Amino acid sequence: MKTFAPKKFERVDDRGTFTEIISEGNWRAVIHGQMNAGAVMGNHYHAATRIYFYLTKGRCDIDLVNVGNGDRKRVELESGKGIYLEVGASHAIRFREASEFILLKSLPFNPTDPDTFPYVIDDGE
Repeated sequence: MKTFAPKKFERVDDRGTFTEIISEGNWRAVIHGQMNAGAVMGNHYHAATRIYFYLTKGRCDIDLVNVGNGDRKRVELESGKGIYLEVGASHAIRFREASEFILLKSLPFNPTDPDTFPYVIDDGE
């Protein structure tokens, strides 16, 4: 499972900060969200949609399971870090504190063909 994607460029000066968080991919949907401490997002996988999740504020743990072979991984993410959620990787994002994020998707949500398949990942597994 491909995971972290380092920042491509960052400029910090007396005006503030300018960060290029990603410079590859064919993204068709951009989502900004806010989650409360203790919230869990996901517990599903996508068969066709690739996702880039970037935490702009806060901290979270992301549990990943490759639904094809059962490989498991836990990633701790903090503000200013991003991760790829690849096709066929179930993900459970557990927010450790109030957080904000940007989520890029290779395919937009389609209510008649949602490409979201439940796959619960228990905490601590």
